Amino acid sequence: MLGLLVNGMARVSAFTVHEPPQGGGTKLERAEHMIFVRDGFSWRAALFGPFYLLVRGEWMALAVYIAAAALLSAIMAVSGAKTDWFVLAFILLNVLTGFEVSELKRWSLGRRGWQEIASVSGRGQEEAERRFFEAWLPTLPADAPDYERHGSAGPWSPPADDTTSRIEAAVRSLSTRLRAKYATKT
Repeated sequence: MLGLLVNGMARVSAFTVHEPPQGGGTKLERAEHMIFVRDGFSWRAALFGPFYLLVRGEWMALAVYIAAAALLSAIMAVSGAKTDWFVLAFILLNVLTGFEVSELKRWSLGRRGWQEIASVSGRGQEEAERRFFEAWLPTLPADAPDYERHGSAGPWSPPADDTTSRIEAAVRSLSTRLRAKYATKT
């Protein structure tokens, strides 16, 4: 395990891919609005609990957290528990939040009409995005307009008979646009 960390090999993470409710437009236009939700434990959610939910805009999850915290406090107060038990109970509530924050995000997206269209894994979000788009974009028709095949790759155009180059150019262009759009968001 330590060897993997020292050698720089990252853990493989699983992501679900979500598409917004207004799925119209070309595949490249739809791809710009997709969200990748990482599956697994979130240390930020476990350490910061309600503040994490507040910052992420998960209002329903925050309301459930506050209700659970109030119920937990009332039960502990009625049972005459000591302060140590209160602290332990809230630590466990935050750990539970850390485990469930991905599912809460998926639930929130589903409630707003987003559809989960795929599941993909990679050694990070960038690799997962690349894998997904490499599998999803090749279904673009060969006679699609140049801007749809290449996005904002510029005037460069791969040879017409080289499908792999066109796909790589489209994935590269989409990756660059997504990175620029979501670079400051976590």
